[in-house]
Amino acid sequence: MITKTQRRVDVFWAEPGRTFAGWYFNLQDPPRRTPIGVDTLDHELDLWWAADADRYEFKDVEMFARRLVEGRYPGMAAAIRAEGDRIAALLDAGERWRDPAWARWRPDPAWPVPTLPAGWDTVPC
Repeated sequence: MITKTQRRVDVFWAEPGRTFAGWYFNLQDPPRRTPIGVDTLDHELDLWWAADADRYEFKDVEMFARRLVEGRYPGMAAAIRAEGDRIAALLDAGERWRDPAWARWRPDPAWPVPTLPAGWDTVPC
């Protein structure tokens, strides 16, 4: 059962050249520990603020509606919508949760590329 809707703020870059693309406000379940790490459940409804845009836009509105028809998020649809509206209102009011410096961040080229452990896709919920 979903206990609370959370937001996660992601920064996106585009190739080639790793150009800053924008900020993604993901609505999701709170992260929870699993035997191999951390898991969450995406709530489909999100907000996207492209680097060259003056304002955000809601994403996956149609997919969210389809998921509700399928029976996903029982008893949580209003809370998920309300969290999206709350984030939109805060953004409209000038609230920001990200440091603009993240748009310029680069990983250390010496870092190894991680791999998933065996059985990562068969861990019981």
